Amino acid sequence: MDDRLGALKAVLYAISDAAVFLFTKPLGLGMLGAALLVAAGTRLWTVVSGRALAHRAAGEEFRIASAVGSALREMACMVVGTAGALPTIVGIAAALTLIVGLSDATRKVDDYIAGQKRISELTTTVRNLEKRYKAVEVRVEDLREGRIKATLIFFDYLDLKAPPKTQSVDIPGKELFIDAIVCNFAYSEIAAGSSINLAIPYKVFSDELPESQGIALSILDESGTPFMYRRPPEQIYGIAPEAYDARLAELVASMRSDDAARSAGIVRSLYGDAVHRSAKRGESFTVWVEQSGGLSIKDSSSF
Repeated sequence: MDDRLGALKAVLYAISDAAVFLFTKPLGLGMLGAALLVAAGTRLWTVVSGRALAHRAAGEEFRIASAVGSALREMACMVVGTAGALPTIVGIAAALTLIVGLSDATRKVDDYIAGQKRISELTTTVRNLEKRYKAVEVRVEDLREGRIKATLIFFDYLDLKAPPKTQSVDIPGKELFIDAIVCNFAYSEIAAGSSINLAIPYKVFSDELPESQGIALSILDESGTPFMYRRPPEQIYGIAPEAYDARLAELVASMRSDDAARSAGIVRSLYGDAVHRSAKRGESFTVWVEQSGGLSIKDSSSF
């Protein structure tokens, strides 16, 4: 049933788009006019050529005046024929107007349904992320000559059995800072009446390396999604996994870009949140994203 309805809509939209293009767009009107002129010219040429052949077969000279007269008579016949077909033309115009109106109404209904579905999917996606989870583990490998050498391990919830994604940093200082961007959806339709924040740790800096010169974290996959937001299908609830991935990509894009948020119709506010820890050689600690959207640091097991 859905396939048949989809095929019917495709035909309806094709006819509507063609009618709008031909009768309302300058290029379409030009093409339609050119086609009518070519058709009329072909008809006149056929008639005049036929009369000329008839005169030659009869041994008579076909003069210019005869050609002009034949053309004028044929043009008069075309005008009379057009006038006679006027009721049919009006009927066709009315039918096309009806088709265009029906097509526009159907598209608006489809857009509304798609919009409601999208909002529902965004809401469910946010609820899948509304919990406390590990984001980054920091292992201080060495601390000498005023520099911190550390390994950052990123938690990927898509497959916790896969080798972890790591990043090595070597920065001046004695205290490490992890900075995050926090997105507040409290005033958005997708917040469903509650305050919801999502955070993305994105930079590491220190007490000697300013935040503006901090090192970007390699916390995003090839599609730009943070590893800790990815989920295996069996852990996604209330939404199809492919829809979750699509809406998640949309949310992350809206967090990183004002233009993306505006085009998606997502209302949000942004602020920064940084946590810090004095570095000690051999120490390991974990950065958590809290359910409220903020960051916290907890001790990890020593190594």
